[in-house]
Amino acid sequence: MTALTRAKSMKFDMGFEPTPRDRGWAVLRGLACVALVSALPLAAAAEVDEAQLGALMEVMLFDEVVSVLAQEGQDMAEDFSEGGFGVPKPAWKDMLGRLYDPAAMSKAFLDEMAEALEGCDLPEMVAFFSTDLGGRIARLELETRKAMSDEAAQAAAGQAWAELDPDTVRARLIEDYVEVNDLVEMNVVGAMNSDIAYYRGLWSEGFEAEEGLTDGDLLNEIWASEPEVRADVSEWVYGFSTLAYEPLSDDEFEAYIDFARTDAGQQLNTALFASFDAVYEHLSRGLGAGTAMLMQKYQGEQL
Repeated sequence: MTALTRAKSMKFDMGFEPTPRDRGWAVLRGLACVALVSALPLAAAAEVDEAQLGALMEVMLFDEVVSVLAQEGQDMAEDFSEGGFGVPKPAWKDMLGRLYDPAAMSKAFLDEMAEALEGCDLPEMVAFFSTDLGGRIARLELETRKAMSDEAAQAAAGQAWAELDPDTVRARLIEDYVEVNDLVEMNVVGAMNSDIAYYRGLWSEGFEAEEGLTDGDLLNEIWASEPEVRADVSEWVYGFSTLAYEPLSDDEFEAYIDFARTDAGQQLNTALFASFDAVYEHLSRGLGAGTAMLMQKYQGEQL
C-alpha cells in the first residue's frame, strides 16, 4: 500500500483534493509543530507491570518497529510534494518530520500499550517471543514490513499469495492466521477511522469543506470506499503473510497460530490494534491539520 492512495471525490472550497492514507497501523502485528507532535495525547498511566511490559517490547523489537513506522510517515513528503498542492517539498518534510518523530511515537505507543495490556497475561506473551521461534517471527515480521515499503515488493508479495495453490497446507495456514487475528476487518476499520480523523483535522484548521457538507456526508463518502479499501487491505495482509512466514516450516507456522489462539495471544492482538489505531488516529488528525495550515500558507505564493 502506498502512503497516498486513491483520490477522494469530495471537493473543497480551496480546490484541492488532499488524500493521505497512512497505513502504518497494526498490520505490522500481522504481524500495529502546531498541531503536530503536540497532537499526540498520551494515555493515562495504567496499572501494568513495567518490567514485563519493557521485556515484551524488547522481544517484539518495539523500537525498531516504531523506527520503520516513523520513516514511512516521513517518506510521505515525496507523495505530498507530487500531489500538486502548491507547498514546497521542504515544508512537507519539516512538518512530517515533527509529526512522525520516533521518540514521540514510541512514547505514545508505549503508553497506549500499557493501558491496553492492563490485567493481561504479559509473562506468557514474553515467554513466547523469548523463544527461538518467537524471536525469529518478530524479526521476520519486521524485515518484511521494511521490504514492503517498496511498491514492487508489495506487488510481488500479493502475486505470491495469488499464485499459491489454495489446497496446500501453507494456504490453509495463512487463512487461519489471518482469521484468528481478524487482520482484514481490524485493518479496514483502522483505515476508515484514520481517514475520518484526517479530514476532521483538515477542517479544524479552516480548510473548509464544500458548503452544506456535514459530518454525516463525510462518513458516507469515506465508507462508500470500504469495498475498495477492503480489497486493498486484503491484498496487503495476505501478501505480507505469504512473504513474512515463508521461511517457517508448516509446523512452526502452526505453532505461531496456536499461540495466537490462546488467551494471551488474543489479548496481545487486541492490545496492539487498539494501541496502533489510537495513535494513528491522532497522527491522522495532526496530519490533516498540518496539511491545511501549509496549503493555506502557500496558496498563491510564487514557489
